Amino acid sequence: MAYPGLTLPLLFLLCCFPAGPALGGEVSVSEFMERLPDMLEAEPQPPEVTEAQVVELEDGDYETYIFVNEARDHPPVPVNFGGDGRLEITRKDNGERVRVRYRRKDGSYDKRALAKLNRVMRCSLTGKETAMSVRLFEILDVVEDKFGKKGLVLLSGYRTPKLNARVKGAARRSTHMLGWAADIRIPGHTAAEIEAFARKGGAGGVGYYPDAGFVHLDAGRPRSWTVRSPRPAAIPVKK
Repeated sequence: MAYPGLTLPLLFLLCCFPAGPALGGEVSVSEFMERLPDMLEAEPQPPEVTEAQVVELEDGDYETYIFVNEARDHPPVPVNFGGDGRLEITRKDNGERVRVRYRRKDGSYDKRALAKLNRVMRCSLTGKETAMSVRLFEILDVVEDKFGKKGLVLLSGYRTPKLNARVKGAARRSTHMLGWAADIRIPGHTAAEIEAFARKGGAGGVGYYPDAGFVHLDAGRPRSWTVRSPRPAAIPVKK
């Protein structure tokens, strides 16, 4: 049977996705064509990942390590990278969300708003807060604005030494322990999209973790790296 106007790729999709439960039962060719754009645009959900797994991945990457004592003597200077001064962050572990205007129209920073951001970025193990880098908030702001101002999902923010110590091979020198870093996702966008935009901006550190589906952003020196999850060891086959 011929279908006028259908190209070979679309016919292939039609054959590969026959009518059934996934399409809500039997559908006509016209109904299939109406649903096709949504099917093509749908992004796969990122893999489930715990903060412990995030920490373990980053602990294997020397690029996130810095000398904490020296770094504290030279905190990152806040820079307006073009964000709108608003930021929305949702913690993945408990769903807590904060939405604030941290930078006023005159360029000054709202201390109460910064305190709320510090609170949502607190250590997940101890509940301890720290004064997060305002430069980091500026970086997160411009990234959020780029992808629709719909908020960021925080996988890991400030980490106390106690939290890092719970993971094998814990880093003693990390931008997370300084309050300079955040591991994030953005609903509806891939880690690859976020990484490409952030790396092009060159405002700080950008770590890309494609297998875990997240991006590390920090207020340290501009640099970028990619870390893939180690592949599981092959199971020996008995002969």
